[in-house]
Amino acid sequence: MPVGVVTTTVPEVNDIVQGEFKAYYNYRQPTQLLIGATQGGAKLDINRVIDEIKFDGSYGPTLDTNGVPLIRTREIIGTITLESLYLKYYNRKIISNCESTGTWESKEWAGAAGGTYAAETTIVNSGDQSAKATIPLSTANAGIHEVFASAKDLTVFDNSETSVVGDYIGFAIYITTQDKADLGSADIRIAFHMDAELTETNLYYYDVAASALTANDWTTFKIAKSSFTQSGTGNWAAVTGVSFKVDAGTTAETVFYVDSIELIQNHTYSAPVAINGSGMTYTDETTYRKIKESLEIVDDDYINNITVVGQKGDGYTFEWIFENCLNDGAISLALQEKQEIVSSTQFTAHYNKNTMTTVPIKIREYVA
Repeated sequence: MPVGVVTTTVPEVNDIVQGEFKAYYNYRQPTQLLIGATQGGAKLDINRVIDEIKFDGSYGPTLDTNGVPLIRTREIIGTITLESLYLKYYNRKIISNCESTGTWESKEWAGAAGGTYAAETTIVNSGDQSAKATIPLSTANAGIHEVFASAKDLTVFDNSETSVVGDYIGFAIYITTQDKADLGSADIRIAFHMDAELTETNLYYYDVAASALTANDWTTFKIAKSSFTQSGTGNWAAVTGVSFKVDAGTTAETVFYVDSIELIQNHTYSAPVAINGSGMTYTDETTYRKIKESLEIVDDDYINNITVVGQKGDGYTFEWIFENCLNDGAISLALQEKQEIVSSTQFTAHYNKNTMTTVPIKIREYVA
């Protein structure tokens, strides 16, 4: 058959998208949000630039050790364009991202029980790192903790909006099947402390039972601040640190990982810009919200991921996950009478500066 001739084939059932699909902001993370009905559809593009590396015109292509001309992909650029996207105002505050800039330590907050902290760079919910906790056999209250450089005020967001008790604390925990079994009757307790390290009197805590955890995957939680138990005179306005520990002895050494600890607003507002619009800042002016453009793109402007999830004709799910995204396309608004603000919005996946050889696009097609 001549080069370039395309053979037509009948589509198989799993080649067809069945019914609606959904677009998510920060899919599978505590801040996950369904960002729009995308009534106008979506366009997903992966653009590749492939180079044949050459010395010069005299010697021809560079050869590898097997004498084969070297060909490489110079860049891969992924974009998602969402049409007729219903936009939502969204507000969050990072409590601990468990990155190398944090100050996580071994042992629980009071320092009496065991527990070992280690930085983890393979099993990660967001960013480049999570916090690994190793709990010794039969050691109640063993865990890990982080002391903040300065107290955090969790009654207010970074844009000065007040945080109420109906807002959420988001966090993620990863545990294997064996370690989940090794927890036995113990819960994993997350606590926010209001005392200096080694003193555990005033705090808010929440217990996560083993039954609430999904083995071999990240389980994400959004727990209302009102659901935390107060001990002593806990004060959300002066949080000195956070800890994770088991509240009873385990049946064997147990390992779990934590990541993505954030204050998440129970949002009720809309805004005429894309979610986390790159370079956009939001400030609370009491009677209105001021949204303005910044000329500088900072790390916080990047979205962990924008994901399109749908169902194929065979009934199984597909996921297109574009990571480290910026909303770097045009923001176009279509104002319709008695309708929400709608928009055509483009998100582009970007390489992480710490892992420049990792392509920021993941495609999953489930078969079971």
